[in-house]
Amino acid sequence: MKAAPFIVILLFVAGVLWSCTDDDDVARRYTDYRLDVVTYRGAADDGVHFELLRRNDSSALDLMADRGTEVNVAIGQRALLRYDWQNANETGDRRRITVYACSSITTDSLRYAVQPLAYYTAQMEPVKLRSMWRTGDYINMRLQVQFTGTPRHFYLLLDRATAQADTVQCYLVNNTRGDVTYHWRDAYASFFVGNAWSRPSCRALCVTVNDTVRGGESHFYFEKQQY
Repeated sequence: MKAAPFIVILLFVAGVLWSCTDDDDVARRYTDYRLDVVTYRGAADDGVHFELLRRNDSSALDLMADRGTEVNVAIGQRALLRYDWQNANETGDRRRITVYACSSITTDSLRYAVQPLAYYTAQMEPVKLRSMWRTGDYINMRLQVQFTGTPRHFYLLLDRATAQADTVQCYLVNNTRGDVTYHWRDAYASFFVGNAWSRPSCRALCVTVNDTVRGGESHFYFEKQQY
């Protein structure tokens, strides 16, 4: 995936939109379900498909919902999926699922600095990071941001000076562009980092976040498994 020019990205605040399901499923939406970041792969004759990349380098699962399942997400878009297995004992790389909700989240590729690094680190406004995890070539985040109701700069930036190093340094840029901020809102994001992670020289990826939960600039390391 090629990084596009720097643009203003509207940060999707993840209030899950319910899909159309039977009223009998309402109770299970709040109790018995799974919640995962997936890629929507589109509809086919046999059903509606989502790809679930599991933690680290585990194999992918093809999640297949019934035909006619409503999905308001573009093909190839990363999304937050609320669902459960139709057969809890099913095995293999394909699982048939029931979808309760599917909503798009912030999706982007790792970007490259074209200005001095300090230009971007000055735009690292605080977030409240709840979790960060890697699935294949993606770094995923669950966090809270200050709501503005307007577009902002929100992306993961690679420090070019570390591009060929064994530890690649990345920064989470969150810039509200001076707009008025209100309350904190939940959000999800998924960043494609394969353009750095797949390099033979890369042994680890460090993500730096201005995180109020941990008291400021915090570093999170993802190391490649050595075989």
